[in-house]
Amino acid sequence: MAQKQGQMMSVERIYPNPNQPRRVFDAEALRELADSIRQYGVIEPLVVTPRGDRFMIIAGERRYRASLIAELKEVPVNIKEADDALVEELALLENVQRQDLNIMEEAKAYHALLEKGNSIEELSKKLGKPVRVIEKRVSLVNLQEDFQKMTVSGSLNPSEAYHLSRVPAHRQTEVAKRILSGELRSAMNNKIRSFVDSLLRLEDEGTLIAFQLASPEEQKSLSDLESVVRSVERFVGSNSNMDYLRKAVFHTSVTPERLDLIIAALLKIRKAVCTGAGVKSVVGA
Repeated sequence: MAQKQGQMMSVERIYPNPNQPRRVFDAEALRELADSIRQYGVIEPLVVTPRGDRFMIIAGERRYRASLIAELKEVPVNIKEADDALVEELALLENVQRQDLNIMEEAKAYHALLEKGNSIEELSKKLGKPVRVIEKRVSLVNLQEDFQKMTVSGSLNPSEAYHLSRVPAHRQTEVAKRILSGELRSAMNNKIRSFVDSLLRLEDEGTLIAFQLASPEEQKSLSDLESVVRSVERFVGSNSNMDYLRKAVFHTSVTPERLDLIIAALLKIRKAVCTGAGVKSVVGA
């Protein structure tokens, strides 16, 4: 790929990429950049590629627009020989590396780069970002449009948005209600992660449930159960204090074998509840 660097070029010979993935340019930010360019000039050259007797912008459209506002006649450029496929990939990479992309613009840019044949690992190397970060961002394109907007506005934080994006589209509204009500919000986002993990297991098992918000009575029961679980967790984490376990509803003499039987029974009850089967199905199982 041939490249010529550091030459000045008339702005009349340059034009924006019509397929530029970035569509929105903040007017106030452009005016501020134009003021800086009037004073200091364009410090970082635009990257352009020849198309006929003109040059198309690969990277630097924002600087180009600000230069027009500043009424510059020439701007510094680096010229690269690039076909349309490479131009598109370079434009996406340039946009992803910008600091002012919102979270959904970033997600969609990653997704587009993957659609071009890049692997997650390749993107990680090109962008210097961890694989897990890219995976979580790409997942956000699965959000319904309303929830994408809420993610951009901050109504959903990035972690909440990611876990919501893991949920099938037809279930996202109900899960979002639980998040926004505060029911699934916690400092470490443990509640929403556990809830979504459980929901996905139900989906995998092919069960059908009426996915309604918990009633106040159900919420009280869940809260009581969480207290028991926390008591057991404290006991497990501290062998020197068995009082926590004694205060729980479980008797301290319960054996591991007995716990296995309890777990098996609870799994049967869970299946009966989720499938709508009656108590007889559990007793007779």
